[in-house]
Amino acid sequence: MRLKFAIHFTFSALACLSLQAQAGRKPDAPANTESTYIPVHRFDPARDAATDIEQAIAEAQRNGKRVLIDLGGDWCHWCHALIQLFQQHPDLLKLREDNFIMVAVYYGSENKNERVLSHYAKVVGIPHFFVLEKDGTLLQSQRVVEFQTDGNYSPDRVKEFLIKWSPATGYATEANSGKN
Repeated sequence: MRLKFAIHFTFSALACLSLQAQAGRKPDAPANTESTYIPVHRFDPARDAATDIEQAIAEAQRNGKRVLIDLGGDWCHWCHALIQLFQQHPDLLKLREDNFIMVAVYYGSENKNERVLSHYAKVVGIPHFFVLEKDGTLLQSQRVVEFQTDGNYSPDRVKEFLIKWSPATGYATEANSGKN
């Protein structure tokens, strides 16, 4: 009889503690779930860009980052040069990875991803960046060619851009959306 009582008492106490812990958690607090997000860093015309962007937004909401859409293609010399810039400057790569969920979206003759890109500002050149807030709101449309100095990408210009649009330091106004 004492054993039954001890078991019943233990389970009752655990149930009460569990309810108290749940009641103390804020309803909008993120659950302690591990991310299953797989970053998209390659331009692939066969990928579903809308799904990739939706998943990047969900990941940004989980960790407080912004989304950086990198629009380009494997056919694009300047896209390869930009990839090389990040490889040669680990500080830029770290800045990008610490503050943004980057998603590569293909744009080329095989697939222009017009449906998903119709939600954003007009693209006038490749490569092109879109910065999205973690809720998916467009913050900045950026012509990447503007990062060039003397025919090469300037690490300083890329760094300025990443710092400006990082969640801790970035800002969003209608005047900046779609500009550049």
